Amino acid sequence: MKEILKKKFNRPIEKIFFIGIGGSSMSGLAGMALDQGFKVEGSDMIESSYTGKLKDRDVKIHIGHDYNNIPEDTDMVVYSAAIHEDNPDMVRAKDLDLPIVERSDYLGLLSLAFDKTIGVAGTHGKTTTSSMIAALLHYADFDPSVSIGGKLPEIGGNACLGDSDYFVIESCEYVDSFLKTSHYIGIITNIEEDHLDYFTEGLPQIKESFHKFGAILPPDGLMIAYGDSQDVLDTVENLRCPVTTYGFEKKNDWTAHNIQYDVMGNPSFDAYHHNEFYGHFNMKIPGEHNVLNALSCIACSEFLGIDEATVQKTLDNFHGAKRRFEFRGEVNGINVYEDYAHHPTELKVVIDACLNHVHNNLWVIFQPHTYSRTFYLFDEFVDAFAKADFIILNDIYSDREGNDWDIYSEDLAKRIKEKYHIPTIVMSEFNTIVKYLSDNLESDDLVLVAGSQTINKVAYMLVDALKEKYE
Repeated sequence: MKEILKKKFNRPIEKIFFIGIGGSSMSGLAGMALDQGFKVEGSDMIESSYTGKLKDRDVKIHIGHDYNNIPEDTDMVVYSAAIHEDNPDMVRAKDLDLPIVERSDYLGLLSLAFDKTIGVAGTHGKTTTSSMIAALLHYADFDPSVSIGGKLPEIGGNACLGDSDYFVIESCEYVDSFLKTSHYIGIITNIEEDHLDYFTEGLPQIKESFHKFGAILPPDGLMIAYGDSQDVLDTVENLRCPVTTYGFEKKNDWTAHNIQYDVMGNPSFDAYHHNEFYGHFNMKIPGEHNVLNALSCIACSEFLGIDEATVQKTLDNFHGAKRRFEFRGEVNGINVYEDYAHHPTELKVVIDACLNHVHNNLWVIFQPHTYSRTFYLFDEFVDAFAKADFIILNDIYSDREGNDWDIYSEDLAKRIKEKYHIPTIVMSEFNTIVKYLSDNLESDDLVLVAGSQTINKVAYMLVDALKEKYE
């Protein structure tokens, strides 16, 4: 990596300063830089488990952004997309005339250090699928490097530096970030409208971006595509590399049949390759959507020459990435889960997964993320809640835009009640949500706390409150 950066910037790079070092991706990249022999320092607004882990490795982290944070012996600055040009750290970096690289560009440079990068893309399922493939390569003794959005027990976090040519990454389409990496295997889990603040022309622009992602793959690489979606199939036409498809429809190269669920909603299924039985697999994470994620993993394993037994070992031990239908606790028969779902399709599939879990009433607590997503996908969000019994909405969380659309959670609640007659309320304070739930939950109810931002705190708080009440 040092040679790559030296060639890029025509100077030796020994010390890197990360602005926004506490983010899930940034912290992982900082940790990998340490393992590659760089000196690392950084800044962020708040402390977190990510900054704590880096501090344990003697990384100096400044809490708060300040002009004097970046020392003069810094050789390069990496910043997250949330950092603006007038950030004091950014101003300092410019005054020092340092190379300044955005996170996705740095990840792209890092991918050049590996001959066999596996990029997992898609509107949904990126974190779970990339985590599953990282676990697969771990159990197959491939010793991969990894940079993903969730924490994975097999690698002790969200990133690691291995000792092989394999690099598993989560490839995000937002602002075309995934076009900056060089990858050998590509996976597209699905394509839908999202990030419409950037993809202003909607689905056609999104599909064009995903096609460019596929066009990066070399002739001896592989594209693994979700074949039940025509939009995905459109994007993988005329690529230089072979394409293999997976899904539930028989036209696909890889298919799943005889899906059954246990009382926790965890599936087992038969995998078929070109309509011939390949193997029977049991999973430890719930939902039909995770059968699809597993199929893409199986397709990848076959291409890499990994045997069926190792795939089954992976699925036996894979309990999902953090915040992906993660079990938070059970008190008085009440089961509490949290999930990262923030797009209506994600919300719908995780609610469907809940329905396979034996329960009384299903309570869904949801924090919408960004005003633009809530506005443009309003009707889809309304329909996503159709199978819930009770709904609590938190205020819309938005860290990158103002409310130019004049949209509120109250609008969503009103429409849900009008269309589906489901009891739906809006609560701004987490303490209020927890008290309301504690007062109204009954034995055998299932609680799903969903959203990509701070709402997951409610799941922890609720379990503590229920323990105080019943134990």
